[in-house]
Amino acid sequence: MKAISLRIEENQYERLRLASFVDRRPISEIIREAIEDYLQEKHPPKPGQEWFWTEAWQAAEREVEADLAAGRYETFDTMEDFLASLE
Repeated sequence: MKAISLRIEENQYERLRLASFVDRRPISEIIREAIEDYLQEKHPPKPGQEWFWTEAWQAAEREVEADLAAGRYETFDTMEDFLASLE
């Protein structure tokens, strides 16, 4: 498990302290459970980013990741070098 650091507003901390007292559980356990619940939920894409989550775009993303992992790419020192490679 990785450690995380959270910055909690004072009013949020007071609510967590109350929940901890009522539930008789440590604050860290309440936070961990809330994060796990959030990560398991399905969240709609942010407005304007729906295109990124289409199956066609995700297939292209997987293809690019495979190409990068296999070393199938070129790097260029200058824009001129890149443009020359297109000719």
